[in-house]
Order: sequence, then structure tokens, then C-alpha cells
Amino acid sequence: MRNVRRGLLTRSRIIDVLLSRKASTIQQIAEEIGLSESAVRRHLKNMLAEGVVENLKFKGKILWRLSGSGQLDLEEALS
Repeated sequence: MRNVRRGLLTRSRIIDVLLSRKASTIQQIAEEIGLSESAVRRHLKNMLAEGVVENLKFKGKILWRLSGSGQLDLEEALS
């Protein structure tokens, strides 16, 4: 595996953004963590496949948020 640690750090930063905003577009997340939209999109798609995040359409935009299981996993890790 390539750059596993760096990928985990990026995913942690994405999770922090989603925790603070509840739901965000890829553009908002990219601006906040300082990565390209394509890099954020790739991480979100992987996180979607793992069940950590979910996406929804709202007023013509695709928003990303932590899924219910993603929230539970995070709460268990913090306790």
C-alpha cells in the first residue's frame, strides 16, 4: 500500500470538516483542508465504499456527511 499514513491523515481531516459542518460539498472540504477536489473526491468515494460517509442531493448540489455507522465508529474510538 502506498502512503497509508498520509491517506489516514487526510481522511481524519475530512472527518473533522464533516463533524464541524454536518454536511459539505467536495469544494468546501477541499478548500478547508487545502487539497484538490479530485483528491477529496477519491477519498470520499473510498470512505463511501467503507460506509463511513454518505452523500445526498440538496438543491442541485451533492452534499457529503458522516453516515450513521461512521458516527458510531467515531464515538466508539473516542470513548
